[in-house]
Amino acid sequence: MKDQYTSYTAIQLAGEDMFIAWVLDGAHTQEWETWLQRHTTVKSTIDQARRIVLDMVHFPNQVLSAEQERGLWDRIASDIAHPSAKKKILKSKVIQWSTVAAAAAIALFIWIFISNSPTTIQTLAGEHKEVQLPENSHVQLNAGSTVVYDDKHFNMDRQITLTGEAFFKVQPGKRFVVNTTHGSVTVLGTSFNVIAWPDRFEVTCFTGKVMVNNHLQERVTITPGERCTRNEATFKLTSNTFQVSSETPDWTRGKFVFDNQPLKIVVEELERQYNITVKLAPGLDELKYVGLFESGDLDKALFLITWPLHLKSEKNGNTISIGR
Repeated sequence: MKDQYTSYTAIQLAGEDMFIAWVLDGAHTQEWETWLQRHTTVKSTIDQARRIVLDMVHFPNQVLSAEQERGLWDRIASDIAHPSAKKKILKSKVIQWSTVAAAAAIALFIWIFISNSPTTIQTLAGEHKEVQLPENSHVQLNAGSTVVYDDKHFNMDRQITLTGEAFFKVQPGKRFVVNTTHGSVTVLGTSFNVIAWPDRFEVTCFTGKVMVNNHLQERVTITPGERCTRNEATFKLTSNTFQVSSETPDWTRGKFVFDNQPLKIVVEELERQYNITVKLAPGLDELKYVGLFESGDLDKALFLITWPLHLKSEKNGNTISIGR
């Protein structure tokens, strides 16, 4: 047993073949126990190194793609002047340990990545999903949307990042922030809907009070029955009122309502709900639409959109063409 292990950091120990074999397979147990009896002051370092090795074994496959893993190894290899050919099998995975430095590098990367990796929840086209956050707030995700948050520290900072559309029912407590590419939404305890698509930013308040901030340093506070929208030409925030008819937005019940919205916005929602591609004829993008469609019946949805505008639709497999 190496006495210099007493000067090793947890990262360096986690890169040692002998240490990995002991943690995973119980190899050299007697030697390690005897060594630990002589060096009790390093117990906390040993415990930390053990956690790193176990994190490596349970490292979720979905965190790194095969391409990312190859890239990681390429970067490690490029930093090592004299690679060796040592190999170690961990849970049926072959991991090449070029040197102690390489082992320490991969251990450090994985340990930090796992410890700080955020939780990501996504919905596919045509899919809705409800998520319960660690402090019991609830999020309903519309189709094609994503939320990202730090599960381990969420109770402390209550911040979540949204791409797409989601309805939030926030547990009363400290400040709750929804971050988007267009700005942020801050509340204490309330229910509200946020739309954060690349070309659309809209916040609707159902209960409580909501403060909306944008990148122009504007702040707009809205209360139940009020909606804050970003002007796509000036990027400024404006607010207006709406009739609160239920406790949740229409889309959570499969109904998609549009009040004088450009047709391109309507068909983008249609694409998300039905997992289709819609091609609008030239000149129709900004045509205003007042009406609704529902999920579940594509033909009916197309009729409800095209008939009031005197348009026609044609289906070709998974592609819909809309024109005059």
